[in-house]
Amino acid sequence: MQACRLVLIEVRAGGTSAGAAKVLTASCRQAGLDGDGASLIRLGENALFRLAAHPVVVRIARSTEYLESSRREVRVSRWLSAEGFPVTRVVDDPEQLLVVGGHPVTFWHLIKECDRKATYGELGAVLRDLHSFSLPDTLALPPIRFGASQWARRPDVS
Repeated sequence: MQACRLVLIEVRAGGTSAGAAKVLTASCRQAGLDGDGASLIRLGENALFRLAAHPVVVRIARSTEYLESSRREVRVSRWLSAEGFPVTRVVDDPEQLLVVGGHPVTFWHLIKECDRKATYGELGAVLRDLHSFSLPDTLALPPIRFGASQWARRPDVS
């Protein structure tokens, strides 16, 4: 499994689409990708940009507080991809992950939408397959935490 590479670049970003666009420009330059004409897909927990020149989505996290989470997402994607599971895949070239202006940045293969939505049966089969995998020893995932109201509704928890 490839290790994540940490690259620090100074860019003032802020939490705006203009700030995210500055991070995008610097990230694409560092990665050797053409970021001209990129379109903002979403600005929320992360900024997501679709590159015009490549079938790539650039994901920019809010701050380095999300660095470990970004690293884990890359590792999980690579693990499931190696298992043959239909998962959003990280782009292997450039190396993952960059930190630009205090923002973890990752590059993902674009998934084109279909005309048809998956059926409940198809989704169930994918979930069954996902839960059949054993987590590799090299990958630690955080525990799932339920709120107090969720615990109160569970009959197996007293």
